[in-house]
Amino acid sequence: MSKMVKTLVLAVTLCATMAHGADRTIVVSGTSEKGLDPNMVSMTVEVWSKAQTAKQAQQSAANQFKNVKKVFEDFKVKKEDIQTDNYSLNPEYVYDQKTQTNKMVGFRVVQSLVVTLRKVDEAGPFLDALVTDKKSTDSGVNVNSINWDSDKRSATETSALGDAVRNTRIKAEEIAKAAGVKIKGVSRISHGVSAVQPPVPMVRNFAMKAMADSAPTELSAGQIKVRVEVTAEYEIN
Repeated sequence: MSKMVKTLVLAVTLCATMAHGADRTIVVSGTSEKGLDPNMVSMTVEVWSKAQTAKQAQQSAANQFKNVKKVFEDFKVKKEDIQTDNYSLNPEYVYDQKTQTNKMVGFRVVQSLVVTLRKVDEAGPFLDALVTDKKSTDSGVNVNSINWDSDKRSATETSALGDAVRNTRIKAEEIAKAAGVKIKGVSRISHGVSAVQPPVPMVRNFAMKAMADSAPTELSAGQIKVRVEVTAEYEIN
């Protein structure tokens, strides 16, 4: 056998041995889920106004924003917890059936803000404070989304991650024991984290409702569920 052929046979044998060794693993998955109470709530507050001219629409929106800002101050919302997410000024059109064309009727201003409250029990009163009983179709406040969260989420994820890894180890040891082999070590671990938000209703168009005599708004925070999934490969002898 030539030297080149011997080298080729040796290389193929070595690769086959390495591939066979790499197959001697137990692959298991483990999960852990933990719940935590929200201690903050974020809302998307939208201030809007419309008028015949762009300047009038801007001025009306600015006046509406003053009322919203006063609510922020009353509830002691910190400046770093208020962020303007979007600001738009666009013409408004209506379709004219006679001419079959779009006719500009004015301008609309929309300012969207993400606001975070650090006291979740104030979420309901905060929404009520944004309400105005003034019957106006030219300006108002919308709340488009409500999201519960916690500043303890990261610590909870770390704790759940440890539990999930220990769960994979228990499973791997049981499988190894049943198969008559022993675990030598860990060759690979991967993980993913997901969170389930408690459901909340979508609240919109507060300024369009006269709610002065209505019952106060109550919001249920529920619990945030943090779920960690781990996949681990354990080497066996």
